Amino acid sequence: MLLSIVTSGGQVDLLLIAISFIILIGYVSEIIFRITKVPEVLILMFIGIVLGPASGLLPTTYIATLRGLTPLFGSIALIMIMFNGGRIIKLQRRTLADGTGYLLALADTVIPGIAIAALMFFVFKWPLIYGGLLGVILGETSAIMVLPLIKKVKLDQKLYDILAIETTFNSVFAILIFYLLLAPISGTTFSVLSYIQYSISYIAIGVVMGLAAGIGWLLVQNIFKGARGYIATLAIAILLYSVVDYISGSAVVSVLIYAMIIGNSKIINKYLGFRRPEESKYATDVEREMEFLVRTFFFVLLGIISFISVYYFLFALVITAVLIVVRKIEIGGLLRMESKVKDLVFSLMPRGLGVAVLSSIYYATGFPYSQEIFYLSFMTIILTNVAFSLATSRTIKRF
Repeated sequence: MLLSIVTSGGQVDLLLIAISFIILIGYVSEIIFRITKVPEVLILMFIGIVLGPASGLLPTTYIATLRGLTPLFGSIALIMIMFNGGRIIKLQRRTLADGTGYLLALADTVIPGIAIAALMFFVFKWPLIYGGLLGVILGETSAIMVLPLIKKVKLDQKLYDILAIETTFNSVFAILIFYLLLAPISGTTFSVLSYIQYSISYIAIGVVMGLAAGIGWLLVQNIFKGARGYIATLAIAILLYSVVDYISGSAVVSVLIYAMIIGNSKIINKYLGFRRPEESKYATDVEREMEFLVRTFFFVLLGIISFISVYYFLFALVITAVLIVVRKIEIGGLLRMESKVKDLVFSLMPRGLGVAVLSSIYYATGFPYSQEIFYLSFMTIILTNVAFSLATSRTIKRF
């Protein structure tokens, strides 16, 4: 009995050491990024690779346990992505910049989905739906890499808005389309009509639940005014995600709608006659720290459970080349601006948290091509971040 307690205590100590070590890695990676411009995503994943497949420092049983925790970390990261994305949608204005940004974000998801589906079907003999799924997963560009860069560049405010919306919402679109594709992949038999009915029902449940939770929470906040508003608001988002997922609705849509209501609380409160105190000035700081923790843990975890292979590297190199060509065509077709600005926008191609989350969620399902999609996504994140660093180091000098 005593031995089991001591052993358990030792495992807890090791877990605490590992957690503190990962947090410090995240802190150091941010410093290295500021100094060297090496994307912190690469640093975090490299540390994970060193801890896992490269050195074998972590026992295989630990790695198996971490792999089992991936869906949990993935769900938390998804909630953060949808929650933060929904809160920046402003319902009181619809400018040309907004429309262009949303169009770019949708194109970022749909065009790679079509291009990668064709590549995988004709060259690698994958069924179209799995190639399309991989392309959709790879549609996101990393907001945590793009936004800090464009803030430092002297861009027109309209262009800044376009790029900020694009890099925020391509992950939102990728997540929505990913879950719509997941239903037929799971083995459920659909006719065209039944699939349309399923999709409408799936999304409608999320919309209704998100609206109810958002309006209800505004009412609660109007009655009970507390200092922990942001944390409680995020807790409701997590609860909402879990409940809607349990009743087979679109959990990500429900969180998105809920977040949109929270993000537009001023105008909605005014319309409904609610009075709500201003959000605490510390809310943004809390949000950033939460994002930092989720991002750091997830990318280190991704490196730990990854698999290093020349085959997957070369495979991902071809996919990255296709993504680069698609990006060039997309920017050339949708944006009308001077060449140096187009070159900068073209270079904003790093894949990040959204790709990591969706590929790991699909990996955990064990569905066909889940392992291939996970490893290819992992390698593509690395390659696109390297391409981003090289391209922006050249284009940024022109500004």
